[in-house]
Amino acid sequence: MDDQNQVELYNRGHRLDRRGPGALDSRVLELPDSYEILEPGEGLDLRSYGRILRKRLPTILVAFFILFTAILIATLKQKPVYRAQVLLEIQKENPDIPTIKEMYELDAVSDAYLRTQYSILASESLARRVIDQLQLEALPEFNSPKWWQFWPKKRKSPVAQTFAISPVPETRDRELSQRVLERFQDRLTIDPVNRSRLVAVRFDSRDPELAARVVNTLASDYVDQSLEARWQATQRAAEWLSQQLVGVKAKLEKSEDELQGYARRNGLVFLETDKGASQNVANERLQQLQEQLTKAQSERYEKEALYRLVQNGEFGALPGVFENKLIQDLSERLAELKREHAQLSTTFSPDYPRVKEIQSQIDEIESSLREERQRAADRIANDYSAAVRREDLVQQALDGQQKQVSLIAEKSVQYNILKREVDTNKQLYEGLLQQLKEAGVSAGLKASNIRLVDSAEPPAKPFKPRTLLNLS
Repeated sequence: MDDQNQVELYNRGHRLDRRGPGALDSRVLELPDSYEILEPGEGLDLRSYGRILRKRLPTILVAFFILFTAILIATLKQKPVYRAQVLLEIQKENPDIPTIKEMYELDAVSDAYLRTQYSILASESLARRVIDQLQLEALPEFNSPKWWQFWPKKRKSPVAQTFAISPVPETRDRELSQRVLERFQDRLTIDPVNRSRLVAVRFDSRDPELAARVVNTLASDYVDQSLEARWQATQRAAEWLSQQLVGVKAKLEKSEDELQGYARRNGLVFLETDKGASQNVANERLQQLQEQLTKAQSERYEKEALYRLVQNGEFGALPGVFENKLIQDLSERLAELKREHAQLSTTFSPDYPRVKEIQSQIDEIESSLREERQRAADRIANDYSAAVRREDLVQQALDGQQKQVSLIAEKSVQYNILKREVDTNKQLYEGLLQQLKEAGVSAGLKASNIRLVDSAEPPAKPFKPRTLLNLS
């Protein structure tokens, strides 16, 4: 059984002998008696592992006790750390005061905007603002150097200190400020709540009151900084609008001067209508003359119709004759005398005195009627002539006005171009002025889109150390 105490090991790393496979060099390794040789094909023996563990149990227990004691001592020596938390809601950004409809809208806030706000919460500027506000640089918790910085540094020689380029106090202030900032940021945690617009802001400190005060101040300064940024953006927009307004106003005044100068040089006069539009006086005069010509022609047609009746001797159809009271009375008196003359003529001769008297009255009345009718005819003829002359005068004035309007129309092309430029500049000026007014009003009426859901209270129990967790 000597072969059981030996294991032939082949050195695969050595070169093979060139003499052939049978000439392979072999070595025999002697093993101590404490090792158990496993035959090929045997499985793992758990009992052998159990025997090894029982044999090494004292060593394991000693190591476990030392490790447990070290962890316990380190845990007990740790100073308690308290964690305070505030909960913020970042709503949809709205530069103006939200309306009732916008207040109830559930539009999702973009991820890019939320990530931007998370970065602002963890930014150095906001951290330094809180540090300066609470004077954290004066607290040993923040300003004490790290453990490796307690070792005394090699002092510079007096010559080196004398000819130093940068002042030492200023360098130390920068180092202290950077150390306080790093410790502040190490203790600050920004934890967004999944699938919501909420974000938890936590801060760790050895003082529970300080932890709550820091995180509350950070949240308050974050809201104030957001409002300040939006207010400054509005102010910058208002300043830009003011600068643009000055240029647009000068451009408007220049265009108005050019328009008025062109109209004055070319004799163009325009009137403002009720709707605010401008109308050329020449066109207005032309329209009036056209209306007057139409009226004159109508009157001439009426007078001409009466004149034709006079020419035909139809005096009875004339309105002036038919309505004349004197002619009506004379006609009635003439009819009565003719009836009486006819009655007397049947009995008496024409030389009879009464017949002669009646005939004389008839002749006198007929003469009066002819005179009255002639006067009426003359009036109608005069009215007709006046209507014709008036129509001619209006027609001449209309022809002259049309020529003037045609001449003005040629000049109005450039005028309209200048007028459109004035209107455009005026609209631009009024639009900028309205935006400037709105910017001035909205600058003082901004609504914050950051809402403080839960403020921080001083924690009653420390967050660290976790004794049971460290020992488990």
